Amino acid sequence: MSNEHGRINRLQEVEDLTEYINNGWLHSGESDGPTFLWNDMIREASQEDAENRNNVPVAQLSDADMVISMPMQWYFDSIAAMVPTAERTDTGVEIPRIDMPTFHLDSQALSGVDAVVGNAIVSTRWLDAVGNLAKAVEMTARFVGNVADRDNEGFDYLKDLIQTVRVYMDAVACNADPMTGEQALNIITQVACNEDFRLNAMQMVELLSCGLSFAQWDDTRMFAYDALNKGIATMSDFATSASTLANSADDSDSRDMQTDSQSVAQVKTDLGLFEDADSLSAEDLNNLAMLDPALLSEKEIAQAAQNQFDHAVQFLRHDLLRISGDIDEADRFLRDNHTSEPLADAYAARLIAAERWQDLLDFVDLVLRDKPNQVTMMFPEEVVPYEWETIREAALEALGRSDELVAMYQERLDDTYDPNTALNHLKLHAWLNQQ
Repeated sequence: MSNEHGRINRLQEVEDLTEYINNGWLHSGESDGPTFLWNDMIREASQEDAENRNNVPVAQLSDADMVISMPMQWYFDSIAAMVPTAERTDTGVEIPRIDMPTFHLDSQALSGVDAVVGNAIVSTRWLDAVGNLAKAVEMTARFVGNVADRDNEGFDYLKDLIQTVRVYMDAVACNADPMTGEQALNIITQVACNEDFRLNAMQMVELLSCGLSFAQWDDTRMFAYDALNKGIATMSDFATSASTLANSADDSDSRDMQTDSQSVAQVKTDLGLFEDADSLSAEDLNNLAMLDPALLSEKEIAQAAQNQFDHAVQFLRHDLLRISGDIDEADRFLRDNHTSEPLADAYAARLIAAERWQDLLDFVDLVLRDKPNQVTMMFPEEVVPYEWETIREAALEALGRSDELVAMYQERLDDTYDPNTALNHLKLHAWLNQQ
């Protein structure tokens, strides 16, 4: 914090923030700014894998389905033999989730997925390979949704699988002809929009973000926007149909509730919530879904999923603009969505990198006016110990606004709980001497 003469560095916050942004998060290669879903390592990985890919056949889709499903079925058969409440049905075995043992990867239930994926990603027969990868994602998502994944081993496996698909789809975007690329992305988009992902917004958006690899070229960019629009339409239809069903049938009859309606109402009352989904905030719905999905009606579950999707899809909208080269539009999108923490942080980073200090000061005021308690999510605590106030401090330092800095440090010193009293004393005196 001090220079070689032992004095305080009056531009320390400016230098710390600028160094962090230009040497870290903002420095993202060709995309001219921070991105959320795109990472240059995807392109690097797809290029590194090129030497392992050859024009070799992949398994027939029906064979891939069988290879994937067999170990999964063995898994369910084995636990059914151990669980007294398991029931045989025409389609297989039904086991109450609460009675299931916790799923672990070492059960080898997903070994068939490994085999099919390994076979697909070494082939340059793009459509055949993507068809099998889509089947692997679809069946894995369904499997994870039907086991007791209490340690998130299945969820983490699915996340890794989606990343593998993204890397392969980048190779498709870079190497296949546009028509093949469009067909391949449609296959993945169809899986992203099926029922297994409608309640998992972030994973759905991650799959849709396979389109980002196509957004870099004029002749394939529209494929990425088509994928985005299909995802948006799917979630809109899902929310609408759930609302329609809720209005035509009693929710307690439409699904197997884990708690009775009276106790659900009591929990919502205790939490200060109301019964109508339209009166619950997005935060309330999300908190209830995290606490116990059984506390939500079908309509509320759909609304919570829609809210989560609306939040997650912002990242894809932004990255599409940024990667397409619409830099001004991407920056405008960040500014317009400044009440979303990551998007606001990204715009602040853009202003700091461009040394637009007055614009940064105005932006901090805008953020704190519209959402006074907004936190920073993309900056580490050591860089912004006072959250947005540290960013304001950096802007004031760069602009030499000593009066406002003195007032800021005095306010901190008046706060008896502030842990940085000595440092703020030094800063106060440094800027007092500049007045």
